[in-house]
Amino acid sequence: GPPSAIDNPAATFGGVLRFRRTDGAPVFDRKKLDTPVRIVYASTGITASTAAVVADVRSKREADRVWFDGLMERYLDLVERGERALLDGDMEALGGCLDENHVLCQELTVSCPESDALVVAAREAGALGAKMSGTGRGGLMLALTPSEEIQNVVYKALEKIAPQVWKTTFA
Repeated sequence: GPPSAIDNPAATFGGVLRFRRTDGAPVFDRKKLDTPVRIVYASTGITASTAAVVADVRSKREADRVWFDGLMERYLDLVERGERALLDGDMEALGGCLDENHVLCQELTVSCPESDALVVAAREAGALGAKMSGTGRGGLMLALTPSEEIQNVVYKALEKIAPQVWKTTFA
């Protein structure tokens, strides 16, 4: 499918970027964080076709525009609340936003049982929130953790069920 246009700027500039599509060129805003963000990533081991997932989402939008537009309104509100929580250092609120985002991905049918299982395992291990990441129907799950100690607990829990697990901290 078509690239999102965020990969190259993210790799070039690093840090935290807010990406928005406009009628013109994509807009990138760099964000400064004062609070460390501790993430654990886990792979489902599944690679999905971006083109197939995008085509399926497009067909769902065409089949029920009212439902799709309502879902997008919820998503845009969630993005605003998530950005505010991130910039305010409110990791509990940000974790809640990740959980809500995962529910939206499930409603859009871009999640999968393997991603859902990783989200549940991360939450049960102490993550503040978790969601699938990327194209969907496989790929990665990311979990937000409140401390280095809990990050390690979540990492170890996911290591038992995921083919690959990584952790990172950024600010």
